[in-house]
Formats: sequence, C-alpha cells, structure tokens
Amino acid sequence: MLKDNPTMCLSPKYLSPKSQQICQQLFQAQTYNAKDIQEQLHIVRLISIDDSPCVYLDPKDKLQAFKSDNAICLELQTHLTKDVK
Repeated sequence: MLKDNPTMCLSPKYLSPKSQQICQQLFQAQTYNAKDIQEQLHIVRLISIDDSPCVYLDPKDKLQAFKSDNAICLELQTHLTKDVK
C-alpha cells in the first residue's frame, strides 16, 4: 500500500515503526510511485515530514532542501533531487 501511496510516508508519526522502515526503504530504493510525491510538491510547494520541512520548490520551481536529520526526509531529498528538475 505504501509503494502505491507514498504520500502516506510524509506523516511517519502516524505509521507503525515497521511502516516507517518500509517508507525509508521505498525512498532509498526508489521503488515508489514518485509521481504522487512530485504532484504533491507542485501543488503545495512544500513537503514536510511530520511537522518538519523537508523540501520545497522556490519561485523558479527549483527544488530546495531543508537541513534535516530525519532518515525518511534525507532519502526523499536524495532521490527527489534526481527526479524533479
């Protein structure tokens, strides 16, 4: 379910520890539907993991990353920067 709906991973505090681990693995291995995350980013311009900002699109639609120590956010930053340009 998380693979088809990766936006659920953006609120890990509501997920079980096992689901959080799956989210991290999905983002790390890029085995999720990136289109959902990209659409979310283009609509709201900011993606937060729980209450911490992770990535955003600046006024020129360039992807920017916030400093984070959240493992899910770090994986998302790493792979989203390759996909969204």
